[in-house]
Amino acid sequence: MKERQRKRKGLPERVLVIEDDEDTRKMLVSAITDEGFEPIPALDGEHALRTALAVEPSAIVLDLMLPETDGEEFANEYHRQSKLNAPIVVVSAKHDAAAIGKRIGARAVFPKPLDLAAFTLGLRTAMHPRPTAQLR
Repeated sequence: MKERQRKRKGLPERVLVIEDDEDTRKMLVSAITDEGFEPIPALDGEHALRTALAVEPSAIVLDLMLPETDGEEFANEYHRQSKLNAPIVVVSAKHDAAAIGKRIGARAVFPKPLDLAAFTLGLRTAMHPRPTAQLR
């Protein structure tokens, strides 16, 4: 079901969570659930790409260090294949995560260990950016 249809029916927006570390994934899934979204976990880039194209999530939470296809490769392939291009929020321990996030067009980048309050605020902002005031 498309995300716009889900919103109209009052169903929670879906957030694809791509994280191979079980403890971190559980923490992210819990935080996303607490925010009222439906998390969809994925363990690697290959599985995540198939899921993202099938589900068309409202947002993607992406670890950069993944088995098989890494986060940057996932993002590039997702942008190439997806018609919707959901906003990407990077969560990573990589020292160059900010630079990679910029290259892949991430809306936000959060370092590990994660500040959950900052992360959930950043996720909400990435999903529902407020319009900026027009200067006259």
